[in-house]
Amino acid sequence: MLQIAVMNESKAISDANVQKMLPAFAQQWNDDLRPVWSTDQANFIFVGPGMQPPPGSWWMVFLDNTDQAQDLAYHDLTDGGLPMSKVFVQTIIDDKASISVAATHELCEMAVDPWLNTSYQDNSGVFWAGEICDPVEADEYGYEIGGILVTDFVTPDWFGHQKTRTQVDLKNHAMTPFEVLTGGYAQWYDVGQRVWQQVTGPLAQKSAMAATAVSGSRRERRARLSCFRPIRSLKRDRNR
Repeated sequence: MLQIAVMNESKAISDANVQKMLPAFAQQWNDDLRPVWSTDQANFIFVGPGMQPPPGSWWMVFLDNTDQAQDLAYHDLTDGGLPMSKVFVQTIIDDKASISVAATHELCEMAVDPWLNTSYQDNSGVFWAGEICDPVEADEYGYEIGGILVTDFVTPDWFGHQKTRTQVDLKNHAMTPFEVLTGGYAQWYDVGQRVWQQVTGPLAQKSAMAATAVSGSRRERRARLSCFRPIRSLKRDRNR
């Protein structure tokens, strides 16, 4: 079974409050996401100060302030080449957004696109990035598990499956494939310019209206080789 090591390096949230979210993380991953996306079953482990995550585990780390422009959270790779999600608690608080929605957004996308290189081709030959929470990103589309607000996410049918069912996201907020809700976004690959383009709101199918992702954002980093390079491990130092 996949192990997800959860670590808290933030002063803006207590270890106890992080631990309260773990049952919701596990239930969403195993009961909601896994049947839809055929992901591996996962076990979530809180790794306290002075402890090391289990070898081979994927990481989720809570930090204070963002290290990337525009990002409240994102997923990348550790220096060991394994998936890791970062959640920037103080930045999320300042943005008046939900910490648990941001965290589950990254967990769901890390589960489905752990190496940041998954894309899906539509019937027109356009490739769409495999970011399954972005089109339904806003907190208002989330749902509660045990009193914890978690993110909505799209199903494989959102990517234009030829036998699309009526349900293109888990909570039925989007009605059609490639629909991007208010507050959401999606990326498609512009073969001519060899860059990822970003679309927002109801304009997901109008590629000519697409805007390039903000420089430094997670979406923009996908287009650069640097987004595939490992990032340094985080030191387990509570007094840094």
